[in-house]
Amino acid sequence: MKLSRIVIGIAAVALVGCAGNQQAMERSLSQAEGVKTVADESKLDAALTANAAADLDSAKAYAEQGEEELAIAAADKSALEYKLAVLSAERDSLKKADARLESELRGDVERKLIYQSILDQETKGAK
Repeated sequence: MKLSRIVIGIAAVALVGCAGNQQAMERSLSQAEGVKTVADESKLDAALTANAAADLDSAKAYAEQGEEELAIAAADKSALEYKLAVLSAERDSLKKADARLESELRGDVERKLIYQSILDQETKGAK
């Protein structure tokens, strides 16, 4: 009697664990798909997202085979690679914008010095 309760308890915990893994796997796949959508909308270079796409395909294959742990790992890796690609592209874009703004600022400083020089000359000439 006691043994059967233990066996039933272990079976129940195993089923709950499997359901938990199933939900975790679905969540990981969903997150990876979501980040993939963002990456696709950002029109990133395919070379930057090739590994992420391959990992997402692997995650889907593992999920179909019932390999939940491997599917979760591959989906999480894919999501991280997509995020890295998106953030790297954003960083590169910000670097370009920063360089452009620095160039404009240098031009503004040069114009200010020219105007200050002209103002100084006119002020000296008026005295």
